[in-house]
Amino acid sequence: MDKANLENIVLDSEDATLFRLTDDLLLKAKAIKYSILPKLNVLLEETLSRIRKINNIEVFNEKSIIHSAPNFREKRDNTLKVDYDYAFIGLGGSRLPIWNGFKREDSKPTKIIPYIIGYAFDKDGLELLFDPVRYALKYTKESYEQYFDFLLEHIEYIQTIQAITKMAPSFYIDENSKTIRPFSEILRDYKKNYYYYRLFFRKALKFPLDYNDLNSLVNSFVVFFPIYYSLLQIAQGKTDNFRELVSKIDINRLCNEYPDIENTKLKSSNEEIVVNIDETKFVRAGIRWQVFERDDFKCVACGKSASDGAILHVDHILPRSKGGKDMMENYQTLCHLCNIGKSNKSNKNLRKIS
Repeated sequence: MDKANLENIVLDSEDATLFRLTDDLLLKAKAIKYSILPKLNVLLEETLSRIRKINNIEVFNEKSIIHSAPNFREKRDNTLKVDYDYAFIGLGGSRLPIWNGFKREDSKPTKIIPYIIGYAFDKDGLELLFDPVRYALKYTKESYEQYFDFLLEHIEYIQTIQAITKMAPSFYIDENSKTIRPFSEILRDYKKNYYYYRLFFRKALKFPLDYNDLNSLVNSFVVFFPIYYSLLQIAQGKTDNFRELVSKIDINRLCNEYPDIENTKLKSSNEEIVVNIDETKFVRAGIRWQVFERDDFKCVACGKSASDGAILHVDHILPRSKGGKDMMENYQTLCHLCNIGKSNKSNKNLRKIS
């Protein structure tokens, strides 16, 4: 029998109803074990295959192993009688004393590190999740600061990867303030205040999910992988090869070889098509909504909004081709028609006129 592949997988609302079962926990556990987790495993296998092909890395090894939950252990009968509310499969550090760059507060050898990346499935949908604090163990502040330092050192690359993958970071959500702040400023603030537990990335999709949706998540995992892998290298006390890994990712080639809806969105948007992460920058995810909110979710040229049938874009007042910067002061909201009419020949600040 041929091995299942991505084309064979469909996840719909019926799958999600499993997590709402409360009167038959045995059925729920068996369905997760024999239906949901096998589907997620197909996603992960396809992901690892693409990563091997692009980066020539054997991802599943003694340092980075497969983590799954629930963990149905054969010798534990009660594992089929638990009220599970999610399923997960992905990659995480192996449980070995090899993490010399990650220290525990009690000075004991570190056998577990918190970084984990994978696919999480619950009643709401499927998401690609990168979690830097998977395990609630007590590590030193200096160990967690490495995470912030890594993001700050490669901030332009990180923002580009985030924009391509649509992986939304938790630190753009500030319940106490709507102040627009630069990405780097937020990172430094979180580092200073030890907010390591709020810095996860996620890309969530709602049901139903077909091949295009799943393929989009797989490609996002592949593009995001250098971040995870580099943090594992740092946790071993080694120098990461992040930029080398990033330089191997050609977005156009990836999407042409594994077509998905993300590539179509990139081509039809106002943002440049990314050929290689080294060569192009995006308006980072999160900023778009801040620009729209500042401009009252209306085109600053004609005043139209979504209620008028307008599709809103974030436009560079001074185009990138003329030296325009990726900063709030250089962004304005335009509808799709006004944006096409403006092109890159004008650097008129329509916000001041309107």
